Amino acid sequence: MNIRQIQAKDDEFIFSLIRCCLEEAKLNIPGTAYFDESIKKMSEFYINKEGRNYFVITDKNDNALGGCGFAEFGTYDKSLSKKGSDIKVCELQKLYISKEARGKGFSYKLISLVEDEAKKFGYEKIYLETHHNLPVAKQLYEKLNYTLLKNPLPGSEHSTMDYFFIKDL
Repeated sequence: MNIRQIQAKDDEFIFSLIRCCLEEAKLNIPGTAYFDESIKKMSEFYINKEGRNYFVITDKNDNALGGCGFAEFGTYDKSLSKKGSDIKVCELQKLYISKEARGKGFSYKLISLVEDEAKKFGYEKIYLETHHNLPVAKQLYEKLNYTLLKNPLPGSEHSTMDYFFIKDL
């Protein structure tokens, strides 16, 4: 298995994977990534965009099996920062793994890479949203020391999500 940046050849698979996973979780409803325009051409949304990136895990033939990325979320005031000054926050986005690749630790590897890459862009915190229909995701983020928030950060677009996490980078 290998991890690399998303390419245009991955777009159709990642689009189908996201939709399939959300359908499995009964989250093919408004207020989720299911209706995000960006999932149709993920490579265009992430490649060569300052402050964004998306990585795919691939098999030995370089076929995508899943992915995870990050993008800018906003700048927030000192209430989120121990330093007392404005901070840059990114969002961990679209972590999806195909059925055949699940249970092999790929989510951990992808998240670790995303966190490391996000730091390079000067992000100080990473935020994410998930849903109670995805209990494995909630457990994963808790295991990786993400802190559960009571409410979404201002600027959230996915109104159906009901778990909100943040982590210092």
